[in-house]
Amino acid sequence: MNFNDSRLVELLKISRSKGLRYGINTVATFLTRRYFRIPPEIFPDFEMVLKKERPACLSATYSGPLRLNWILPGIAPANGGLVNIFRTIQQLEAWGHENRVYVLNSLPRGSIPAKEHIRNWYFPVNAEVEVLSENIKDSDALIATSWPTAYAARGVGNTAQKFYFVQDLEFMFHAPGSLHEFARHTYQFGFRGIAAGDWIASVLRQDFNMDCSVFGFSYDREVYASAGNRLLPSGKKRVLFYARPETERRGFELGVLALSLVAQKMPDVEFVLVGFPCQSLNLPFPAIFPGVLALSELGALYRSCDVGLVLSHTNVSLLPLELMACGCAVVSNKGPNNEWLLSDQTAQLAKADPKSLAEAILELLETDELRIKKIEAGFAFVESTDWPREIRAIESALLTTKESKLKLPHV
Repeated sequence: MNFNDSRLVELLKISRSKGLRYGINTVATFLTRRYFRIPPEIFPDFEMVLKKERPACLSATYSGPLRLNWILPGIAPANGGLVNIFRTIQQLEAWGHENRVYVLNSLPRGSIPAKEHIRNWYFPVNAEVEVLSENIKDSDALIATSWPTAYAARGVGNTAQKFYFVQDLEFMFHAPGSLHEFARHTYQFGFRGIAAGDWIASVLRQDFNMDCSVFGFSYDREVYASAGNRLLPSGKKRVLFYARPETERRGFELGVLALSLVAQKMPDVEFVLVGFPCQSLNLPFPAIFPGVLALSELGALYRSCDVGLVLSHTNVSLLPLELMACGCAVVSNKGPNNEWLLSDQTAQLAKADPKSLAEAILELLETDELRIKKIEAGFAFVESTDWPREIRAIESALLTTKESKLKLPHV
């Protein structure tokens, strides 16, 4: 193949002109389909879609703690969804419930047991952790935590009831096509939903007729606090951006364009981009890239910032609450996916276009009185939230069937 005259050169030019992500996807697709003739790995990657359904066939336990089996797609560090799952497991264990964790693929490599990884990355738990197999133990509740795990849970029968711990609408992560439909279909499996927030619950109820319970968000008071050295740059304002270049729903390109407008108007502002491994990006403004930090380091970083830009086009992140707890004013995009948690009183909400977001950031940077007002309202709001209370709502959902069977008819 002559690379000087090949289609590959043209594709690489596309990569330079339209951006790295677009270019890599285009080049990879072209090379795979045209040169290497490698078909997609339909089996075994998606064989679970064809897995036979096994309805829950056990009776709920009539006394004692619940036996809870969780199915996870995997265990890896710095995963927001796993933070909520392992926080919930830890609290449920403290209340006496027995938890087991089954992983779809493989456990983290190395000599360290999976439990130690969970302790180091998230929270210490007592749950058994193993790869999912046909030998899954009996349970009072089987809990799917993502769309691939929902297919796995559909094929398990030795449980009293099946639940779906839904932290985001995963079909929205994919363009219309196979993965979009595979994910969307899982909400029609008849599982009881445990939804992270009112927006997800309303969509599941209205669009899929799914029975849902709801829990809300809070923050870790041991990690995030407004007290402490703020370490503000001398004479400068600082803006933090939750930048996830590989995660479409976090609006990376939208955020960069908004910040470029802020930089034009206020060139002395310092920008900090977090949420991805430490690397320099070709941006239209200078920026600091601290990389993926340990939880113990995040509080100090957030306290050093005046404004935090957190975008979400599906369910809202935990990050706005964590920033509020550290005394940082929050800017986010409008929409029911964010506004079930955020409001105009606690955050600066704007339309999802660069100009509107830039104006929202600039208004906070230029008006100290407004910024302080948002910071105070945000802090008061997060202080009113409570993780144990929200996990009690999860526990209540898991206990519903068990308690209803304990009720005896009047004689």
